[in-house]
Amino acid sequence: MTLQELLARCAGSYQYLSVSEKSKLLDFVRDLPRWSVLLLIMQRMGYEQWGLNRMFEPEPGFSGKVMVEDAQIDLELDVKSKERVTPFGIRGRATTVFSVKSEALSGLQRDPRFPNESSELVAKLYWPEETRQSEPDILKKVYKIAQTDPDVRGHIPELVWFHKFKETSTSKIRVALGLKDAERAEQGSRVLYIIVFRKLIPITTLSGEEFLAAWWQVVKCHCALWKEGVLHRDVSPSNLMVYRLRGQYIGVLNDYDLSSFNRDGPRGLERTGTVPFMAADLLTPDGVAGKVEHVYAHDAESLIWVLTWVCLRYKEGELLSRPRPLEGWLKADAIQCRRDKTHFWSIKIRSVRPSTSHAETWDLVKKCFDGIHSIYLPSGYRKLTDESAFQLLLEGPMLEHESRRRTYS
Repeated sequence: MTLQELLARCAGSYQYLSVSEKSKLLDFVRDLPRWSVLLLIMQRMGYEQWGLNRMFEPEPGFSGKVMVEDAQIDLELDVKSKERVTPFGIRGRATTVFSVKSEALSGLQRDPRFPNESSELVAKLYWPEETRQSEPDILKKVYKIAQTDPDVRGHIPELVWFHKFKETSTSKIRVALGLKDAERAEQGSRVLYIIVFRKLIPITTLSGEEFLAAWWQVVKCHCALWKEGVLHRDVSPSNLMVYRLRGQYIGVLNDYDLSSFNRDGPRGLERTGTVPFMAADLLTPDGVAGKVEHVYAHDAESLIWVLTWVCLRYKEGELLSRPRPLEGWLKADAIQCRRDKTHFWSIKIRSVRPSTSHAETWDLVKKCFDGIHSIYLPSGYRKLTDESAFQLLLEGPMLEHESRRRTYS
């Protein structure tokens, strides 16, 4: 559109443009040198810098089979599966998760530390920041904790194999351009990883007591990891999973690519999370600007929002048809979402009703929000110790809910 306006100006029809169109055009003309340089830079970027690994490029007749040559691992990607999780496709830098088959990986001896009975695998393709602690490194620490902590053991994902495609590092763009800060090129740069996990089931497919039991297992796992210095910081429904074991569903805290260790210090001020499920305290202007430390109480609140979300939007394991409750939160920015959340726990919670398959859990949700009410004070956010936050927001309401349920049963 801008080029058309520029052509109109050259053709002498500039006087017919509106005031706003003229303003946009003048801004464009002023920045024309920079824009031209940007085009030249983009023209010289390789496939990897565009977010396209040629190994995963679907050609005509592509069967989904690839070979990671330097690791000698065969992969058959199920890119057409309805279960594939991605906004668009397998190109670009969005995280993509899909089923995968591999003779080499399926032939590996099963790790006895992981009781997940599934033989199916999923692959996760994503572009994390290079300076951030990698997910495989985080999971190495998680697995060590699981050896001695029963709240963690069996409630974490099983990493089968991973590979870092070093040649895809976007730091090469700065180096190739000879920028002054090229020696610090890895800061803010991203690189392609592929991680293969044992397949899990979304927790949203469960209802009633099965769902609540799995959710509570994840709550305890998350708390135990936080105490040991592994900070998850991205609690959302898609990161709560389950698997079947001897006829029962076992809850799993999944996805550690935004996690960190508490020794990392300043990383506690990074804004990580998924907006509809983030604590309202992190959605303030200061929170968005990274001036609010991410503490355990924030993740505890996220676990409550997940509980609320599933109760209101899922019935018998299926997403309700539209219009669905809380739908606007998916498109709202941080500030608006905070307003919506405050209105929800202050007023709207009295009138909304859960789906019939989550009716019994709703009593717990309301008890949890009593705790949230008590930490958002007119004078500001009430700071709690990690243990106090766990007891006030999660454990206390859960014990009260269980006591009441046993009384009535």
